[in-house]
Amino acid sequence: MSTETLSPYRTGVIELPETEEPPTQGGEDHEPGDAGADFGRCPVCQKPLRPHDPNTGEPRTPPVGKGFSSRAKCTGCGTILYYKGGKEWGILLESDLSDEDRALDKLRW
Repeated sequence: MSTETLSPYRTGVIELPETEEPPTQGGEDHEPGDAGADFGRCPVCQKPLRPHDPNTGEPRTPPVGKGFSSRAKCTGCGTILYYKGGKEWGILLESDLSDEDRALDKLRW
């Protein structure tokens, strides 16, 4: 009678299922890898803008018309901008803000 001792540390290969690529969000003018692409210029100081995804850090334009997530801050002059689409940026004015925007501003900026 033979006794076989099994190691408590078993190694093996785990087969992972194939995953699909996540869908791209509509409204983006540029692909995430367009680091050298022209994203427009600040309407105040004319500095070239290089917006990025706040979660991944990848360069991309913000979504159009999504309130707080459509904003960017110019690193040249510090102006808060919003993305209009088509490489066009506007200056965010106090009159453009809703009560919800003001509450989010207090939390995030």
